[in-house]
Amino acid sequence: MIYIELENRRKKMSFKFQVIQNKGDKTSKEALDARMFGYVDPIHFVKDYKVVCEITAIDMDEVFKIGNIGPESAITRLDKMHSVSVGDVIRTEDGRCYVVTSFGFARLGEQDRTSTISMKDFV
Repeated sequence: MIYIELENRRKKMSFKFQVIQNKGDKTSKEALDARMFGYVDPIHFVKDYKVVCEITAIDMDEVFKIGNIGPESAITRLDKMHSVSVGDVIRTEDGRCYVVTSFGFARLGEQDRTSTISMKDFV
């Protein structure tokens, strides 16, 4: 009974999130910045990214989880997609876009290259 109640409450609190992935040149500097460091240039986003699915979830952490391990029933696929990863963008119901970074999420357009992790941090 408690499980059913919690599941019903979860459904009421769920939102639709769009997952947007790069469908352009994956070898460009902008694409590599996105995949390696979680920095998505807004111009690159407008030019090369496309909505690939909608995920029903309670927050972006759950979007990330569902986009990697399911359940598939929470995903409405609109195009071919890979698992949700660094450099992908999650759009909330109110239209705000967040980039998946190495450690969490950053609002698209509010990140800068100096605040992201670079390979030199590991050398």
